[in-house]
Amino acid sequence: MSPNFFIVFSYLVVSGGSRIRGIFRRWQQPLVRGPEWFFNVPVQPDFYSGAGKKILDRYRMRMLMPVAIEVVVAAAIFLSGHFLNLAWLIAAMALFIHVNHVYNVDSAERQARPFSLPETEQPAPSVVLSLKPRRLRDYSNRRLERAMTLVTIGVIAWLVRYYLSAPEHHNLRQVFGEPALLLYFQIGLLFVKYVVVAWRTPVPQFQADEYLKAREETRKFYLKVCDILRVMNALILLLWPALLTASPGALGLFVKVWLPMVVVASIVLGVWQEIRRKQVLALALRAKPTKLPDFAEQATPPSWPLCYQPSLPMLVLKGARGYSLNLANTLAQLGAAYLAGLAVLMVVLTRTVH
Repeated sequence: MSPNFFIVFSYLVVSGGSRIRGIFRRWQQPLVRGPEWFFNVPVQPDFYSGAGKKILDRYRMRMLMPVAIEVVVAAAIFLSGHFLNLAWLIAAMALFIHVNHVYNVDSAERQARPFSLPETEQPAPSVVLSLKPRRLRDYSNRRLERAMTLVTIGVIAWLVRYYLSAPEHHNLRQVFGEPALLLYFQIGLLFVKYVVVAWRTPVPQFQADEYLKAREETRKFYLKVCDILRVMNALILLLWPALLTASPGALGLFVKVWLPMVVVASIVLGVWQEIRRKQVLALALRAKPTKLPDFAEQATPPSWPLCYQPSLPMLVLKGARGYSLNLANTLAQLGAAYLAGLAVLMVVLTRTVH
């Protein structure tokens, strides 16, 4: 099975499903609370017929910017025939789209705030912070984790035995390249789960129960999505030995059966994800947005988009231009190390190793 087939198919599934759903969702997001709101900013009645129209248009143009960049880069990759570079594009766009969205929403809200209703933009007089301990294992299914661990160990053992049985006839990259990338993505998804569980923010004392319940359901939703991606990752890893040793005829038959199954599964999961997302959103909309006071008063405002503030070891700090990732935070350092390792791994795998 050619690596080009897997990378092209994966890219088309990602861009054709997840990207399109994301565009529709983010396009309507400023108005999700109704015409009296712009995201979480309560605005004046004539906002969308005046300055708000330009702010909304600029938000949507910035939201579409990553898509335009991706189309140009993807076209260049397809024309060049270097399909393995699509792996770089998938990883880069996954990060770029989310970072761009966070910045875009914050920028649009700051532009809309001068047109807000003053009496509703006062900071909450008191806040609370849940002290309930959260551990990753409390949000994990032990049977599922054991099954994925056994699959991983079994596939690695089989690949090592397969390669050592006749190493002169095997390409090291062909045997271990895709499994190495899958395992590295598995580690990344576990790290994302840990960040989701560990993330803590204060909530206003007024409607604290509604805020905490909405955030708990949002947390469970993100963790469920991570687990689904991990299961799909483990299934592809489990299929790899069969794909590696299948005859051309069996491989062709497998592809004819496998492709429709993957497409159907992607559609079903996409529908489930949108239904569950709307349920979580409906729960979040029950709590009225409240401006939280700034607890991290800093003599030197954080630089955007990255800063280093050891005195304030929070993961994200808010400055004049928006949110900044604090590299003094341990999670930020681990995330940077993971991305650097991913870049090194992909450079190694894009070269032919015998």
